[in-house]
Amino acid sequence: MNLGVLVFMATLSAVCAFQTTGTSSTQFHVAHGPATKSVRSSVIASTRTKLHNDLSNMATSRFPTSPEDQVRQAAISIKEASKDGKKRHSVRLLLPIIGATELDDWPGGARQMMEAAAPLVKDVMTLQIEDLNDNDSDSGNSEKVGFNIAESVIDEADGVRALFGQASSPEDDSCSILLPSADNVSKLQELDKQVGAQRNMLLVNSQWKRKTDFGMAFFGGNRDEKINFVEGFEPTFHCSNIMVEGDIVRILRTYPGPWRVYLRVANADDEMDIDWVEIGTKDLIFNKTPEWEKAAKAGDQDGGKLFDYGIPLYGEVTQMIVSREGYIPKSLSERAAAAFTFIKDTL
Repeated sequence: MNLGVLVFMATLSAVCAFQTTGTSSTQFHVAHGPATKSVRSSVIASTRTKLHNDLSNMATSRFPTSPEDQVRQAAISIKEASKDGKKRHSVRLLLPIIGATELDDWPGGARQMMEAAAPLVKDVMTLQIEDLNDNDSDSGNSEKVGFNIAESVIDEADGVRALFGQASSPEDDSCSILLPSADNVSKLQELDKQVGAQRNMLLVNSQWKRKTDFGMAFFGGNRDEKINFVEGFEPTFHCSNIMVEGDIVRILRTYPGPWRVYLRVANADDEMDIDWVEIGTKDLIFNKTPEWEKAAKAGDQDGGKLFDYGIPLYGEVTQMIVSREGYIPKSLSERAAAAFTFIKDTL
């Protein structure tokens, strides 16, 4: 093992300090008082749980219209996926633009994006633990769970940052990596081992786009292993912007739902009065089906398509748009105006 890896692992151990979850004896609590009290508590807990679930479903079923909405939906999605045994999450957030100039929204590049992403991700990690606290309270455990977040730069060259969340219960520890690139995958794999299979690990706004980002196939370098690793992170929460035929579109996925496609619709009398109208949905796929493989081959000339869990393609979104009643194609001037708005568009 080379010195760089040793230094990295030593730093990781010091910052992450994940708690060991050894085998412990199960504690049984003996109820005191009338049986009716126990029944009443059970009914109250069941009612609270149902209300909590209903509120969670309500929160994730609508389009997020603010950074706070986005954080809440991401936290709920991760919590629900974790309950289902899914501990590896791909998360994509729309970032609030900070420090923009007239020529460039992100003059500081990826490092500036990390400054915008870090507060949101910290809120997502913390809110998920608060939701777990609510569930514990419903079960009769009213003790608040502490949660601390430490951060470390895991790649000095790119400034890639990791956030390590430590909870009172070791199984609730988590790790989030902000804007990882293909060059960082070896370190992500080391982190994956440190975090363990029973804790949540988030890759937030990953920067890879195609297979060639991981190198050329004939150069080796464990390329396929790295690709398989990153493709194993399911899009637990995803919110992204695209331009399609002059229209601004957002694609949303909240666990465990499908891909949902929203169209930006502005009031003709007031451009500031906008609405996001759902125009279609598409189920996720979890395996590379023959249909997906066929569609993926069309992207081979662009460096090879990474598995994308069936996110709606440009052509599919186009069909959703043109199929709307009263559809009128955008003029060139309308498309230019929409492109300017798209560049500046944030939550």
